[in-house]
Amino acid sequence: MVRLRVGGVRVERTPGRVAVTVNLLHDSTVLTARVERPNGESGSVQVAAEAAIAAVGQVVPPGTTFVLQGALSHPVSAGPAVIAHILVETPRGQEHLVGSALGRGGPLEDAAAAAVVDAIDRRLDWYLRG
Repeated sequence: MVRLRVGGVRVERTPGRVAVTVNLLHDSTVLTARVERPNGESGSVQVAAEAAIAAVGQVVPPGTTFVLQGALSHPVSAGPAVIAHILVETPRGQEHLVGSALGRGGPLEDAAAAAVVDAIDRRLDWYLRG
């Protein structure tokens, strides 16, 4: 079974903009994607989730796309968590995936990338088989 893991998340803020670079580990490959948005357009949690999805998109077959429907932080008793909702479109149809991750005291952008991995990882083998 192929496993995805978060290798690192870097957030860069400049006046009016936020950029997030996500590194995901897929077997022995590092998948890297960077997404930059105007600061007010979406929060850095959303941008981190978009970057994680863009990284995963590098290994799936043509015709498979991931569309982020939302990534939101939510307070839970253990601290803040991020919940990601992803729509997957394949030649075989559509599927909705949901993943979550605790902030664990670190940046919520890390949790956003982990929530995307949580949602996609359990189905990735199926997508890779095309």
